[in-house]
Amino acid sequence: MAQGMLRKSSRSLLLLAALLLLAACNPLSAQDSKPAADTDAGNSAVPPAPATEDAAAIATSPAASAAQSADTGSDAPGPSPAAAAESESDAPAPTTKAATPAADAPDASAASSKSSSTASPAPAAAATTTAAPVQVVPLAPGAVAEDDINPNGACKDAIASQCQDVEQGDSQVADCLSQVAQAAEFAEDASAKPLPDDCYEEVMAFKISRNSNINKNLPLAKACASDADKYCKDLQWYSGYRNGSVIACLREVKDKLQAGCRKEVFKVQLDAAFDYRADKMLHEACEKDAEALCKGVKNGGGRIQACLRQQRMKLANWDCEYQLFRKELEDADDLRLSVRMFHACLADKQQFCDDVPAGRAMAKQCLEEHRDELSEGCRDEIDSMIERRVRDFRLDSRLKKACERDISNMCAWGGDMATMDTYDSMVMNCLQDFREEIKSESCKAQVHKYVELAAQDIRFDVPLADACYNDRTTLCANVPPGSARVIRCLQSQRVKLSVVCRATLFNEEARFSENIDFQYPMKQACLREMDRYCKDVPHGQARVIRCLQARKSDKEFGKVCRLEVERFERETAKDYRLNYRLYNACKGDIGATCKNACELKEGEICGGKVLACLVENKAAVKSEACRKEVFYLEKMEVNDFRIDMALAEACRGDVDKHCKEVQPGEGRVHKCLRDNSEQLSHACK
Repeated sequence: MAQGMLRKSSRSLLLLAALLLLAACNPLSAQDSKPAADTDAGNSAVPPAPATEDAAAIATSPAASAAQSADTGSDAPGPSPAAAAESESDAPAPTTKAATPAADAPDASAASSKSSSTASPAPAAAATTTAAPVQVVPLAPGAVAEDDINPNGACKDAIASQCQDVEQGDSQVADCLSQVAQAAEFAEDASAKPLPDDCYEEVMAFKISRNSNINKNLPLAKACASDADKYCKDLQWYSGYRNGSVIACLREVKDKLQAGCRKEVFKVQLDAAFDYRADKMLHEACEKDAEALCKGVKNGGGRIQACLRQQRMKLANWDCEYQLFRKELEDADDLRLSVRMFHACLADKQQFCDDVPAGRAMAKQCLEEHRDELSEGCRDEIDSMIERRVRDFRLDSRLKKACERDISNMCAWGGDMATMDTYDSMVMNCLQDFREEIKSESCKAQVHKYVELAAQDIRFDVPLADACYNDRTTLCANVPPGSARVIRCLQSQRVKLSVVCRATLFNEEARFSENIDFQYPMKQACLREMDRYCKDVPHGQARVIRCLQARKSDKEFGKVCRLEVERFERETAKDYRLNYRLYNACKGDIGATCKNACELKEGEICGGKVLACLVENKAAVKSEACRKEVFYLEKMEVNDFRIDMALAEACRGDVDKHCKEVQPGEGRVHKCLRDNSEQLSHACK
């Protein structure tokens, strides 16, 4: 049987070799869908590069100066991100005299008037081309290189008014017009003139055609020929050639490319970031979904991509979801490739992160660190980015790099960084669940940041957001996210929650009880007290929380902070598992002495039964650490009757009747009840 299989395999290999030989003898035309073999030296010869502007002329033009500032990573007022080449390059990109982009991106209704159709534009009429087909990159079919947009077509007037100083060739005029479109799209100045619809569509037709085959984009082909051979030569063996597949391959390995190639690939990425149709594979996969789900949404400005992501669950084509994720993953590190974020956050970046490069995720991280200080439009874009990152760790390159080994050791079952499907939150959840076991300190810091965000905003807590979606819609619909408001709304209506929501909420509360960093309202209210009383106390293991509890009665302790600390104490008194220090100190004693005190059910809290058991049986407690925690619990109960859940429940009516005007705390309610002992109910006595 094995020999038969070998014979079949041998026949298959011989057949494949014959087909390849046949292909080598019959080169395909530029319109064919498979790459042609390089059989004619004349066909593969690279034609002379088109003439370019005199270097001195470029250097002295104001637009070129702005482009040079963009090349160095500066976000000083100047051209749109299309004018910014990759930071490693010193060559200025073609620029325009368009208005400076605005700090806040307008919504779709304020966008410039481009065609609202999501279909491909008609082919550009008579775009300027080289004379003969070329095949600089043998992996793709030979093709007639498209040099630049037709100067006498629909864009004739726009070229004359906006790009009159730009030399024709190497797509410089088309790039200039793209910058005009982007500048008008996001311009703060209402007088900024957008491209006419027919001109914009002609530019896009040129870009779409050029990006369908690397050999049509001569600067890209020449800059990337060696990189394509190095990184993409196995492409046709794995999946066969598809339109745009060599360019797609180069995008996937952009960090490994030579500087010249990386710059040209960045231009292609920027075109696609602005209009999804410029990404051949994304457009082919998502065109029907865009027509169905984004009807009326204008092309350009990254709107179609945003629309499709927002309706991800409704996509009919799985390949569209895949390509959307692939595009987002490729663009995740560079602020300039997040078109809407770039413009919404331009002023914020200049204020908080002016010297921070746009690439390598540095600008996005800086903006995230200033999240509470950002303008509303920028904050919305950053929050949207975080919401997508918590759905898939791979969208955060810093976490992916820092946690690679820990993911492999602990969470390999949840996903593989070497493979890409689409959004998957399992790895992020795994890292958070087992963060104490993480070996890498840099990984631990990254994961800590995400737990902190989850404790602050339910949108960043995937398990809780998914489990409580319906409950939130029903019970907390008018509560805005952020500052733990939705989480507190759910806590206040615990008895009304669905079982799965109630159980997930409890699990998150237990996780958040470990660190003051995960108690956002308390931390914000107690910043002064933390600095005054707990400055040298390490965060974690509830140590800062305990420090605040111990000093809350001081005269200088702020009222707002004290109220937050007391609220935390009442919440943790509802179930021993919410008291991080006691739970970890008393696990063994609870199992030995109080294991039957509470029947643990999903989503149900013990109501203080286990805590009461520990107090009643403190003589049987063996662990010294547990005894200390039980003693501290007793002190809290004496100080505030509400922490003694059994007493609070039994005496609720008596407190309302006899001690209604008594302020809880410092044992005042206990004293009131003792003063009225003869009138108390039997349950309270």
